[in-house]
Amino acid sequence: MKIIKNLSVRKKLLISMLTLSVFLVTLITSIAAFITYNTMRDQLIYNRRMSVRWLQDRLDMELKNYIDRFYEFEVDKEIKTDINKWCQGKEKNELDYKSKLRLISALNETISMDSNLNSMELYNLSGDYVLLAERSGASLVPTGERLSYWMNRDASLQTNLVFFKSGKEITIAHQIYNFYNNKPIALITMQMRPFEIQDILEDIKMTADESIMIFNDQNELIEADYGKEAAFSSAEVEGIMEGLGKAETQEVFTGGNFWFYRSVKGGKLKVLLAVPDHTILAALSNTLLGGFMAAVIAVIISVIASILFSRVYSKPIIDLSAKMRTVMLNDFAGVKSEGRQDEIGILQDSFGVMLERNQKLIMQEYQSKIDKRDAQLQALQAQINPHFMYNTLQVIGGMSLKKQAPEIYTVTTALSDIMRYTLNFSGEMVCLREEIHYLQSYLMIQDERFGNRIELVLDITRDLMDCRIPKLILQPILENSFEHGLSNKSGKWSICLRGQLTDKKDLLLTVNDNGIGIPFDKLKELQEMLLNDAENTLKAESHIGLCNVNSRIRLKYPGDNYGVTINSRIGEGTTVKVLLKAVKEIKPHEQI
Repeated sequence: MKIIKNLSVRKKLLISMLTLSVFLVTLITSIAAFITYNTMRDQLIYNRRMSVRWLQDRLDMELKNYIDRFYEFEVDKEIKTDINKWCQGKEKNELDYKSKLRLISALNETISMDSNLNSMELYNLSGDYVLLAERSGASLVPTGERLSYWMNRDASLQTNLVFFKSGKEITIAHQIYNFYNNKPIALITMQMRPFEIQDILEDIKMTADESIMIFNDQNELIEADYGKEAAFSSAEVEGIMEGLGKAETQEVFTGGNFWFYRSVKGGKLKVLLAVPDHTILAALSNTLLGGFMAAVIAVIISVIASILFSRVYSKPIIDLSAKMRTVMLNDFAGVKSEGRQDEIGILQDSFGVMLERNQKLIMQEYQSKIDKRDAQLQALQAQINPHFMYNTLQVIGGMSLKKQAPEIYTVTTALSDIMRYTLNFSGEMVCLREEIHYLQSYLMIQDERFGNRIELVLDITRDLMDCRIPKLILQPILENSFEHGLSNKSGKWSICLRGQLTDKKDLLLTVNDNGIGIPFDKLKELQEMLLNDAENTLKAESHIGLCNVNSRIRLKYPGDNYGVTINSRIGEGTTVKVLLKAVKEIKPHEQI
């Protein structure tokens, strides 16, 4: 750190610009590369997702075709009768000539319609023979071990369309049931070449590193097209298929591969696509390389620009620094701008102006000290004047007692208390007890003024008297009552002040009077004025005292409906409620 401080401005500027430029270029490049990678990665994954979906639809269509071919043997009445006769007759190992001819013709017709079929087999499940139809001919041969794969199959699995791997061929099986007792009587199988499925799998792969596998409903591998470096264990594949088969997304990234799983026709076939993560990185390599080269070029340009910039702009600053070292406070030579119109010229001119202003500031400093002392004397004088007024009121009170005029003494004492309370600027918050004492002095003077017509009722518990409230918030409310509600009312004037704690432990002060009330339109206007924000409330043209109290409370306690609310009825009186936070005064003996 010390070494950096001792470097010249030119080197500091160069280092700062290099650091900033390299950091910004690196940051922007990194963010761009990250966004590009994620965008292209999502796009490539989306493409694979669409490919798997296309394969799912294609296989679904192929399975529908095979189901239709199998059901042709069940919807043809003659063929179904021949099968029932052979499989449920007395001679279950024999087949009459006409029935045999019709069945062979039906099998050969199905084989001839699909170039991928090598042969078809019709098994008598209650006998020991199978009708075998090949492209070279047809024959009735013993079943032997041909049905071992079917007999070992779980009985709970479906039987209308089942796929098996038989050497290099794919076997497709369909079981025929007795319509009346729903018992299996025959099994039809197709031996299919895998070339068409292999072509489909090869077309769907986007890169040679991808692997795509097709399984039957027993999770047995039917056909696969593995990538160049694919190495999956059967346990790994089985675990992934089991997990994805229960998941909603049916996609997962694990073991460095993106796995996509789809089920065809309710699980008759299952498709699993594995895309290595490095294939996506390889697809992004050109983009990332281009971004990296652009970043390197930007860094080189930034370095060259920083060097040139530091040389061009630091030299006049260094020259100005050398001149400033030799200039005295009362010397203005050598600080002219030399005709420069840029910021350096402005600095040179400003330095000369600064020297001139420094001399003025020195003189102003002495003058400010003198003015400060005068202000202190005036403040002392301002403190003397209120004390003089207090003393004068006390003299008047004493004289009134000597002259046997106790009313004058009471009024002067109350006025003295009011002046002492209102002119005390020691704090904004006071105890409710002090505010009420001031209020009583104010009402005593008003009572004398209006001919002893005022009756004050206090309903406040002793514990609430210690609550601290903003100073002078009750007197404006009473003044509002005198001006707008009581002044035009004959008879006794009743004012009731109540205090209580709300359910939220806030302090609620309520002032009721028995005045003439406020007209409805003026009341609505006043209520809307009190609901406005504090700044607008302070601009009120009427009920200034009430609005001022509301504004002070809302500025002191923002939110939670703190402030002043008013309600009134013509001929019955007015009620003003003041809601504040209940903050108790901490007495000296309660402090820790």
